Amino acid sequence: MAEKKIFNFYYDLCCQKLIVYSGTKSEEIKSTIRELLEIPEDKKVIYLDEEGNPLVISSALPNNINIYVQIKKSFTEQYFEQNQDSSKNQENTIEWFWTGEKGEMTYELKNNNKTVTHISNRRSSFCKGNLIMNSGEYYYTIFFEPLQCCVFATICSSDYESEYSNKFREIDWLDFWRLWPDYEDPHAKFPGPIIHAGFYINMSKKLMIIFDDKTRKEIKRVNFNEKWHSICPIIQFKHKVSISIGTNAIKGRPSFVKNV
Repeated sequence: MAEKKIFNFYYDLCCQKLIVYSGTKSEEIKSTIRELLEIPEDKKVIYLDEEGNPLVISSALPNNINIYVQIKKSFTEQYFEQNQDSSKNQENTIEWFWTGEKGEMTYELKNNNKTVTHISNRRSSFCKGNLIMNSGEYYYTIFFEPLQCCVFATICSSDYESEYSNKFREIDWLDFWRLWPDYEDPHAKFPGPIIHAGFYINMSKKLMIIFDDKTRKEIKRVNFNEKWHSICPIIQFKHKVSISIGTNAIKGRPSFVKNV
């Protein structure tokens, strides 16, 4: 007769007991407890022992063991938890957000509109930032989790409204996974890497330089449309990628920006 055990799963201030018989497969235990605890399928979880160490779920675990279920947080979620107050009250910075598109949205706004997440692959999503740059120099950062194909990040005229306008055709779309160095083709390795990109804008020279913000390595420089007197960030993306504003915009030129 198979041995009967009780596992105590702790999650969200409650304890769910689960009867487990020896020989029960690990996946069956995990799928059952997720159903009982009503954990959404799209949420990754980790299982911890009483000391906070990761635990392998198996019917071989001892009877009456306490197991702590924790939602595994994404890089984006951890980033905003750690940095939610770091950029406040900084001098010479501009706080900015992503703006919602008109009509049916194909993306979701999160983290106080600092993150956009693609929710449908029916078509690409387009999203603008409300950072308006019309004179001087700026530097801001955006990170991508994960970087995949069909992800574009650039700037546009601030009065652009839809992909059907003439101004949309003037946008220099930069294909980020082709642009970014030192990483494998996301088609071959899924998911792709997490990228933290920096954007330097010089309005008088109509110049945009893209950096790897971590290494300060210059990736690409582009001269944008001389007729654009007021611009803003814009992205186009698919495949359930999350794109987040990493920092407030700095009004001025960072010391690592050279040859301008």
